[in-house]
Parts: sequence; structure tokens; C-alpha cells
Amino acid sequence: MRRGSFYIGLFLITAAILMFQIIETRILSVITWYYLSFFIISIAMFGLTLGAVWIYLQGDRFTEATLSRDLAYFSAAFATSAVLSLVIQMVLPIRIAGGPSFLQVAVGFAVWGALLLVIFMPFFFGGAVVSLALTRSPFPIGRVYGVDLAGAASGCLGVILLLNVADGPEAILWVAVMAAGAAGLFSRSGIGTSQRTGGALGWLLHRPAWVFAMLALLATVNSLAGAGIQPLYIKGESVLAKESPIFEAWNSFSRIAVYNRRSEIPAMWGPSPEFQGEDWAIEQRVLNIDGDASTASYRIEGDVSRAGFLKYDVTNLAYFLPDQERAAIIGAGAGRDMLAARVFGIAEITGIEINPIIMRVLTEEPGFADFTGIGGLDGMTFVVDEARSWFARSRSRFDLIQMSLIDTWAATGAGAYTLSENGLYTVEAWRIFLEHLTGNGVFTVSRWYGAGAVDETGRMVSLAMVAAMEMGAAAPRRHIFLAASGNIATLLVSRSPLSPAYLDRLEGVADDMGYRVLISPRRTPASPVLAELLASPSRPELEKYAAG
Repeated sequence: MRRGSFYIGLFLITAAILMFQIIETRILSVITWYYLSFFIISIAMFGLTLGAVWIYLQGDRFTEATLSRDLAYFSAAFATSAVLSLVIQMVLPIRIAGGPSFLQVAVGFAVWGALLLVIFMPFFFGGAVVSLALTRSPFPIGRVYGVDLAGAASGCLGVILLLNVADGPEAILWVAVMAAGAAGLFSRSGIGTSQRTGGALGWLLHRPAWVFAMLALLATVNSLAGAGIQPLYIKGESVLAKESPIFEAWNSFSRIAVYNRRSEIPAMWGPSPEFQGEDWAIEQRVLNIDGDASTASYRIEGDVSRAGFLKYDVTNLAYFLPDQERAAIIGAGAGRDMLAARVFGIAEITGIEINPIIMRVLTEEPGFADFTGIGGLDGMTFVVDEARSWFARSRSRFDLIQMSLIDTWAATGAGAYTLSENGLYTVEAWRIFLEHLTGNGVFTVSRWYGAGAVDETGRMVSLAMVAAMEMGAAAPRRHIFLAASGNIATLLVSRSPLSPAYLDRLEGVADDMGYRVLISPRRTPASPVLAELLASPSRPELEKYAAG
């Protein structure tokens, strides 16, 4: 027996199983919606458990006498089923459009059933491999289990490295190659001598060297083919009916795609009613995150005055306040907010962005970084980090900190189990941001707003109230100003009570721009919900609303 081959094979297959699971969360985040990434956890646990239970129910059918061949067989089955699963997922229209007719409901069940089955099968075979290794091998169970855990842990780390050099579908192919390599090592481990057969498919799976060679060839050709295997449907819409991206890259956070736009009216979040878009026509590009969230960049080629239209967006209301020299942007994105800060004359601007691909597009990628030229402007500092963590470590203070519509639903490096912005909309995070303001500094946040449903806006206000209380504010509402335009509301939270001069400036700009002032220390809010939140002396009630 070659115990080294057995241990290395087990290490590789358990790493492959964990990598497959995490990459699947990334793929589902692109082709469907983020909350369905949790679906993978359930399927993985179900498949692995059912595979182990199936081995248990076979009794004496699987023994040490056939272990080497059985491990190789099921590892090869995992590898091949992972590739088949990928191909089928790439062509499934997961989101079914249209009304609730019987046919549409039936098609929907069929599509979801197919998705469940193709994702389940690799985990079933993976569960069988792990169960056989733990219960049938002649080696000490402690060592076998230790290698199992070490492989799984290494897979969790390895997937981050793999997704930095390969897109999601390509990564699945290389994970399948790894599993086929494990099958080859198991076949060489020499545990037992008898061989099973099972038709044409069984004949192939009992020859792991052939499986490895075919999958390695497929993965190599796919990598050299440019785009390679890609989803035909993203969020239920055919990609064939859309313009192809001029840039595309994946990592453990998200899939980033950049699309061209013609010279047209600038894309704005909350434009003023006074905004005349025809006067500001400009060439734009759209940076898209996982087929849904997006932001715009503008071709200014170093001429900041060409982006003067940003003064007419409610998200930039706070920049009208005087005596601002340093600003920090949470979520640099395509550079829109950093550009806005420079339009208003801010000298020192720091952009914090969690996704290194986005930062690369903004500052380094040929043909993209020079589109706006933001990276070449004086006083710009770019930081690749999670904003809350960066502020917690930083000693810098700013006159203004901006967080506009951070709503990407982008996954952390864990693989969509936790969304990267979850830690930003918390009392603890807002207190950290307020602590990094200068004496009269302002933290500004923009979110979606609806006059009849102020849930998002109410959450912002409740967070601001509690954070101000945490900072020792005697009258938290004196620190808060809120204005809206269209379906966007922008909140300003000051470290100190807003001075009469500041309020005069904000209210004057709001009147000039046609913004609706929802909250001001000088006014009673028209919304009963917002009025109740401002009047609430109870921190637990505010925290309950902030938690949603």
C-alpha cells in the first residue's frame, strides 16, 4: 500500500469539494440572486450526507478489499459530474418571466428541479468518497480525519487564489481536474485488488488517468479560448441579446463587467429638478457588478469641469458646506464620488474600495484608467480594503465621509456567505466613521427613498440617532439633516450640532435645487414615521428599527 498516495488523494478531493461549493456560490450570485447562494450550503450538506448514508446502507458491498478502486471511481464521478453540472447551469434560464400560468409554473419547477439535481450530484459523490476514506481505510482514523480537515481548510484558501486568476466557470473546470488527480492517486494507493465494472461509464470512471487527461485538456482549451464557457443567462436575461462587455473579470468578491455607452445625458442617482441633462452630454461607461448593481464613469480626460453636472445630484449635497479640505469615499466604485469631491474643490480625497478588480479598472487597466483619468489627478489616494476595517485602523480625520448607495450585494472572500456591505450599515460602523470626522465634519449616506414607504430612510435615521447617542450627543436630532430628490434620500450626520450657518447653507441649496427637506433641526418632519424616530428617547426602539 502507498499511504502517501492515499493521503494526498484525500487532501485533494476534500479541497476540491470545498472549492466547488464556494465557487458555486459565486456562480449563483451572478446567474441568479445573492440570497440563493445560501441554497448551495443546503444542497452541499444534503448531498454530502446522502452520499455518506448511501455508503453506510450498502453494508459489506464496500470493503477495504475494493477501497482503492472505489475511491478512484467516486472521485472521478465527482470530477465529471462537476463539469456536467457547470455546463447545464450555464444554459439554464433560472429566472422565469411572465404571469403565473400553469405552463410557466411547470417550467419553473422543471428548471429549479434541474438546477437542484445538477448541483446535488457532485456533492453526493464527494460524500461517498469522504465516507469511504473515513470508514474503510486501514490507516489511523485520527490521521485520516486530520488530512480531511486540512484539505478542506486549504480549499477554502485556495479558492481565493484560483478566482484571482480564473473566472467562475473556468475555476470549476480546474477543480474538476484536481478531483481527477485525486482519483489517479487513489487508484495508485494499492488498497485492495478487486475491480468493479459498471457499463461504459463505469469503464471510463475506473480509468482515472483518462478522466484526468480529458478534463485537463478541456480546462486548458477553455482557458486559452478567451471567454471560454460562460453563462447564457444572467439574472434570467439572455446575454446574447445584450452588448458584449469590453472588460470582464472575476474574483472571490464578484464578477465585474464594463460596458460602453454613447455620448448621452449623464447617469445620475438623484438629479435635481433644475438639472438640464442635454447641456451636459458626455461619453460614459457602466461598471456592472454581478449582472445587476452598476455605476457610471465619465470621460473627462483630466478636465474636471466637464463633470460639473455632479453638483446637481442630491447625493453630493454635503459638498456645498464650507471649509472642506479632506474627504473619504466609502466604495470608490467607478470613481464617481471621488470625481464629485474634486468638482467641489476638495484637495485631498481618499477612495476605499474592497474589490481589487474595481480599483484596477479605475487606476491601472489600459484603456479604462485613462477614460476618466481620475488616477492621474493630484491629491487622490486609492485604498484596497474593507472600509470599516480601514477606518478602525486609521488615525486620519476627514471633513467629509461619503457612502452613496453601497448596495452591491457583493460577497466577501468567504464566497457569498456574508455580503461585504453588511458591516457598513451598523451602529458600530457609523460610530467609527463619526470618530474619524473633524470637529465640524459630516458623514453623508444616500439610500433609496419612497414617500409612501420610508423603510430605507427610516433605517438611516435610526442608525444616525443611535450613533450620535453613542458619541455623547445630548440632542441627536440637531446633528441630522435629510433631503430627497426622486427616489434617493441623502442623510447628513455631523459630529457636532449643525450650526445655523450650516443649516442656512443646506436649506438654501435644497430650495435652489428643488430638493425636499425631510429632516432639519428647524422643521417638523412631514413623515409621521420620521417624526416618531426623531422624538424617540428609547435607544432599544431605535436599534430595533435600524436592524430592519
